[in-house]
Amino acid sequence: MAAVSTDRLKEVVQLLWEGVYEASFRGKSRGRFAITREQLRVALKVERLHTSTVRALQDRALRKGLVIIDLDDLFACVETNVVRGYRRPPADLFTRLCDQYVKATEDEADTSDEEIEEDDDDA
Repeated sequence: MAAVSTDRLKEVVQLLWEGVYEASFRGKSRGRFAITREQLRVALKVERLHTSTVRALQDRALRKGLVIIDLDDLFACVETNVVRGYRRPPADLFTRLCDQYVKATEDEADTSDEEIEEDDDDA
């Protein structure tokens, strides 16, 4: 099966951005939306939706200002400026949480390594 053309990817990004994101529906004049895998497959005119195709579409959309998030059964689409406006944790909170996580995973890794070595010996 042939790969999705660059032109088709451009068309679908334009459809998602100008056709859907800017459209008025479900009580909103414009904005974020979600589409199903089937809807995306139909838009791309493919029988099967491959990971490489989704990634190529995500890359092209991101360059145009649209984030497409693969949530397995559907794709969430939101403007990059909206995502850039999300709150960020303070540096001290993030550092503290990461330090706690690293410490916890180091303790687990010591135990996990022993278990894995035992499993390898049984093989």
